[in-house]
Amino acid sequence: MFKEKISILIPAFNEEENIIFTINETLEVFKKLRIDYELIIIDDGSIDNTYKKVQESLYNFNGKVKIERYKLNLGKGYAIKYGFNFVSGDYVLFLDADLDLHPSQITNFLKLMKNHKADAVIGSKRHKDSVVDYPKSRKILSNVYYFLIKVLFGLPVKDTQTGLKLFRYEALKNSISKIVVKRYAFDLELLIVLHKSGYKIVECPIYLKPTRRYYNRIWLKDIYHTLIDTLAIFYRLHIKKYYR
Repeated sequence: MFKEKISILIPAFNEEENIIFTINETLEVFKKLRIDYELIIIDDGSIDNTYKKVQESLYNFNGKVKIERYKLNLGKGYAIKYGFNFVSGDYVLFLDADLDLHPSQITNFLKLMKNHKADAVIGSKRHKDSVVDYPKSRKILSNVYYFLIKVLFGLPVKDTQTGLKLFRYEALKNSISKIVVKRYAFDLELLIVLHKSGYKIVECPIYLKPTRRYYNRIWLKDIYHTLIDTLAIFYRLHIKKYYR
């Protein structure tokens, strides 16, 4: 039995159709694992009934779930940083609200964390053992972005953007305050800070399959803003020396 506590952070924007299903699936996984945990939903300025649906269902969750929110949609990175203020666990898990990456995969993450004495275990679509049901267009974008990251940063991981990630609390605490990006390249910046700080990062194979909806959220403006955020990180790292 894993004796330490895990805080699960789920950023949510307009997830009224998925959020209760996601919560129930996550709670079921952790009940079976007999792990002490808490689940924190961060409502990232939703304009639908995400907050209302969770709030009305809290009594069903035996005190294991809480929801925090703010009015404006400020992005996943901001939501994670905001949610981190409320965690009490020894480990922190990032989980996407759409459940394309099922939380049952946490078992493999915990094994790698323990066996490799890692500070962060991150899901990787590019791991040789990963099973990814992914549109060809998304695979191409992922490959291009990986090449760009490799050239600009030399980061020793093959995938920065997969939403399932596990961190030791202290490693995340010492890194997250330095994060500037609020939206598109938050994960990249966090991993760069962890790496520059000497923390050990291990990649874990994942099973990814769209279950509740299909990939329809990537637009040209998203690609543009991701590129701008990435170049801004390059500037802060190599020119401004911000992450020292």
